[in-house]
Amino acid sequence: MSFMKRDVNLGLLILIIVSIVLFSGFSVYYETSFKDVSLEYQEKLEQLSQVTKELVTKRQELNETYSLRVKAEQDKQTLDARYNEVRGENDQLSTDNTNLRSEVSSVKSNLAEKSAQLDVTRNLLAQTQSQLSSAKAERDKYRSRWDTVCDAYTSLNGGVEHDKC
Repeated sequence: MSFMKRDVNLGLLILIIVSIVLFSGFSVYYETSFKDVSLEYQEKLEQLSQVTKELVTKRQELNETYSLRVKAEQDKQTLDARYNEVRGENDQLSTDNTNLRSEVSSVKSNLAEKSAQLDVTRNLLAQTQSQLSSAKAERDKYRSRWDTVCDAYTSLNGGVEHDKC
């Protein structure tokens, strides 16, 4: 039995040593694995921090872009309203221009017609004045003849004038 006791003690000792070596090996392995996981965790945490910073930057850029887009849409609406307003004014001015041109054309044709009538009236006036001058000359000639006849009658009548003379 003493042999067994010795073998058992030796077996237990070997088992204890193997257990200690295995426990130490597993501890070293887990410590190394934990350090690797811890370093990887730190790297991932730094990457997450960088991504968060980039995300914040991109969010600010997105907000700026959005505000620029909103402002551009407002400017577009304002410009559209002004364009429609100016286009309406342009259409009205174009219509007014067309109306004024036709009115000017009408006035010019009326003016030409009135000028022609004035020329006709002037010619008629000139003819009438010429006829009046001729009539006055004829009248003067008849008056002079009348006076001559009256003078001859008065001298033949012994100086007595006729009541018509």
